[in-house]
Amino acid sequence: MDTLLPLMLQLVGVTVYPNGASYRYGGLLSAEKGYTYWVWTGLPPQADPKSVRVLLPSSARGYIVQTAVEPLGPDWFPEPPDVQALRRNIDSLEATLARLQQRLTVLQAQEATLLSNQKLGGEEGPTRPEEVEKYLNLLERRLSAVLSEKAPLQKKVTALQDTLNRWKKRYEGRLQGFSQGRAVLLVTYWSPQKEVLPLTVELSGAGASWQLRYRVRALPAVQRVLFQRWAEVSNLSGEDWKNLSLTLSSARPSQAGAMPPFMPWYVDVALSLLPGGRYKAARLQAEAAESPDGATEDSDNEPQEAETLSSPLPAVAEQTLSRTYELGPQTILAGRRATQFFLREDTLGASFQFFWNAPVENRAYLRAALPLGSFALWEAGPATLEVEGQEVARLSWPPAYEGDTVWLDLGPTQRIQLRRTETLNRKDNRLTGSSVHHQFAYSLQVSHAYPTPIRLIVWERIPISRSSDIKVELQDSGGASFDPEKGQLRWEFTLEPGQTWERSFRFVVKYPKQKPIIGL
Repeated sequence: MDTLLPLMLQLVGVTVYPNGASYRYGGLLSAEKGYTYWVWTGLPPQADPKSVRVLLPSSARGYIVQTAVEPLGPDWFPEPPDVQALRRNIDSLEATLARLQQRLTVLQAQEATLLSNQKLGGEEGPTRPEEVEKYLNLLERRLSAVLSEKAPLQKKVTALQDTLNRWKKRYEGRLQGFSQGRAVLLVTYWSPQKEVLPLTVELSGAGASWQLRYRVRALPAVQRVLFQRWAEVSNLSGEDWKNLSLTLSSARPSQAGAMPPFMPWYVDVALSLLPGGRYKAARLQAEAAESPDGATEDSDNEPQEAETLSSPLPAVAEQTLSRTYELGPQTILAGRRATQFFLREDTLGASFQFFWNAPVENRAYLRAALPLGSFALWEAGPATLEVEGQEVARLSWPPAYEGDTVWLDLGPTQRIQLRRTETLNRKDNRLTGSSVHHQFAYSLQVSHAYPTPIRLIVWERIPISRSSDIKVELQDSGGASFDPEKGQLRWEFTLEPGQTWERSFRFVVKYPKQKPIIGL
């Protein structure tokens, strides 16, 4: 193969999706006349090889002949800095170990020589006693020095050899881990002349995600609701994003985009149980009855045929919509800590109302009504609700709606004073009659400490009879609208600052004397 030129690219843009990201690398390349071959060893490990695309500007004179992604091997990449440092340590330790082993070899040779010269005599040895004693003393001192130096040196060599083996094993594992799952990009380009042109490489992969979060601020004084959209971006790609173009998209490229096929909807006669415990379709019985010989056929496969006659669900087509947020140059360092970005703020008009469910709760709750059309194309995500600067609730956005209105429950308030009092609870046992008249009366009182008028809805109730022997009659509704199916009394009014709203209602329950009653 011709000479491979290194391709120098850097990350210039990232488009983050809810479950992945699209990375864009850019750089300049110098092409020779004819064929030029480049190799890029910086392909990130999270890249999907099938998603790699090489793009050239329209002004390029030549064209890309071939691109290929091959597994990363030792011949394709320089060692990482930590691996290079480990390699240098191994080389230094090997040199030290070689010097120590050389010294140990010299000491072993000296020891062998001295031990071989312990036997004196013969023609070559000293003959006079004083010379023999002097030589033996010198031999003893020299051998003792050699042995005292050899023992610790041998232990040190053994320890350094164990350390060297561990470092080599770590080095090989680090190389294998670095190259595992990684690849290089090979680009073949043909040009009729020499030229320098920009090149862009786009690829998709995991390691990044983002989630949309809402911060909803209710402003009852001005009848407005502020919706802030925040993005929580996670960069787990292992590569720092420094001053690059960041785009957030709510699309999900990993999901299938093909529309499901049309499924016919079949209707057939239901199965019936025949004598003998066997199932047979009524349609088959009718066909057998119409045959000339009137014969019927028994089939062991009738249950399987019945399964094929089951009605499949109708086909459902789903339309996928997405929104893109361009954030411009941003910096997000790789790590497990998510980074938040403010996206936009929308202001919607709302109708604020306080609700008091008098029989159940002695507190008033604030709700905001928004038109359903305001939430078109809004992405789902967790939301935090704030009222008057205080966080009151968390919920999944968008909330549930009733009809054409979206209701936001904004929590209870302590600035509305409520009082519910039972003023009458009396049984009237008539001597001449056979029924009991149980009379009830309640009074309601509302005031508030807000500086502006508030809109308030009050719910009350009377019992609902489930027996024809029990009669419930509303004697005084106190001006409330009454729903007899729910037994609900409803008042809706505007309360000025410093004003007190008071109402009362009465009802009677009639039931037989001799029958026990529950629920009162």
